Amino acid sequence: MSAYIHIPFCLKRCFYCAFPVHVVGQTEVNQNYYKQCLEKQYIGYLIKDIQNHYQGEPLKTIYFGGGTPSLLSLESLQLILNCFKKQSNAEITIEADPKTFNKDKLQGFKSLGFNRLSVGIQSLQDETLQRLNRSHLRKDIDDALGMIEKVYGTFDNCSFDFLYNLPTEVGQSSLEDLKWFVEQFKPGHISAYSLSIEEESYFYKKLNYREGIHPLPNIEIQTCNYTKVNQILQQYDHYEISNFAKSEKHISQHNRNYWYGNSNFYGFGMGATSLQNLIRITRPNTLKKYYQFVESGEGCLIEDESSQFEKQRILLMSRLRTKWGIDKALLSQSLLEAMKKFEEYFIISEDNIKLKIPEGYLVCDEIVGYLQNIK
Repeated sequence: MSAYIHIPFCLKRCFYCAFPVHVVGQTEVNQNYYKQCLEKQYIGYLIKDIQNHYQGEPLKTIYFGGGTPSLLSLESLQLILNCFKKQSNAEITIEADPKTFNKDKLQGFKSLGFNRLSVGIQSLQDETLQRLNRSHLRKDIDDALGMIEKVYGTFDNCSFDFLYNLPTEVGQSSLEDLKWFVEQFKPGHISAYSLSIEEESYFYKKLNYREGIHPLPNIEIQTCNYTKVNQILQQYDHYEISNFAKSEKHISQHNRNYWYGNSNFYGFGMGATSLQNLIRITRPNTLKKYYQFVESGEGCLIEDESSQFEKQRILLMSRLRTKWGIDKALLSQSLLEAMKKFEEYFIISEDNIKLKIPEGYLVCDEIVGYLQNIK
């Protein structure tokens, strides 16, 4: 069993972001209001949410995502962790953006039991970071890496996010930079994301960006860059479309549970989703509506995934993204027949079907889009 904790607060909203976040701003007045009011109020409701729904079982993974969880005080993080039954071997992750922690706070993360860090780097180029509206620059990245090495002693239990296939006017997150970073720091995990344009993002709504249309790269360039990423990270285990681990032990166990498709997990906080016995419950994605949900238990989105068709659809969307693939026994005969249209991209054994890496990953969305309507 896993738990995801959503912390919605951010210093700024990145121009590609479509997640449920609440921008607190970077001025001293903004920061004081956040620390004295917003954080305290949110943590109170979050803890009540956990107390209302957490059933007390030990957790294998706890993941603090956002937003920017590293903005929280150590006291707030401790209060949240106190809500859960302790388990010594649990993977406990916090997303920590550069510029949002110092050495003392990082030591605090470690003392509280955070044994995995997920650091949103995205690019090593100042101009690109600024045009993405990130809240940090290259110097902040260098400082953060130095602190992590001093406190944790290694980058083995760290995951670093990089973006590529960016608009030409924003600038590219150089694949050479990714290569240099991996050779220099040898991190345990890399998440390399090809930029997708979400309808709720600034890029979509304000700049009218559309994937594959200038100034974004066309499909041929996107494919070429994806192939280059695979070459750069060829010594890593490419276990999911955008995720690479140094070895089996470096795989994110929390995300692995998500990608399994039908495993139960908790989701607490604004916009978070829980899955319990194939019933998916998504909490409201604004602070006001989330607080109302915690008080009344109403206002969430409930989806029943218990039908055979829905189970197949969810499993296809999740497991085909991974190196583990999907068991044939979980699929209908009509779906197995339909998959023959794409057999050149599959590795098919007696019991299992999985995509070839990387060529199958490149067309995964197309395949899933075709298959998910077949009963």
